[in-house]
Amino acid sequence: MKTFEEKYTAWIDQRLSEAERVAFEKELEDFQAAESDRAVAHRLGELLRAHGRPPPLTNGEFFNHQIAYRIRSTEARASSAPGGWWRWSIPRLVTAGAIALVTAFVLFKTLIPPVASPRVAHAAAGEPYFAEVVDAWTDDPSISVTTVYTPEDNVTVLWLDGLDYLPASYALE
Repeated sequence: MKTFEEKYTAWIDQRLSEAERVAFEKELEDFQAAESDRAVAHRLGELLRAHGRPPPLTNGEFFNHQIAYRIRSTEARASSAPGGWWRWSIPRLVTAGAIALVTAFVLFKTLIPPVASPRVAHAAAGEPYFAEVVDAWTDDPSISVTTVYTPEDNVTVLWLDGLDYLPASYALE
């Protein structure tokens, strides 16, 4: 049994028998659109039969010369691509890695100051515990947080404004 596409193509080419043609035309949903497709296909076939041949090539040697020239220029570009200064070898990779490492070390030493901040210096001097509050916030917009650091006592206090009052008798567990 033929598929719909095979029947449709045979119908356009007018290769169906009379009984098959009548049965197929009953099967079509939009007969007018199919008729217009058939007319367009016939016009296209006539146009291709009338104008489908390419013009004869009058100067074949010039055409062959142009193709050979393009092939040679493409091969020349392709053969020159792998060589050159960008070709990496193991010694060049080691040298480039060493140069990158020295450059990173020099930039590290020149851009990062060697003297630490006074708080870090206190901690490095032998004080057992050191912490620094960098940022503090709350999820409740009615509560504000302020950090206060006292260098003499080496104490940081977080001051919270807007909390509910807790009586002194409230037991914290």
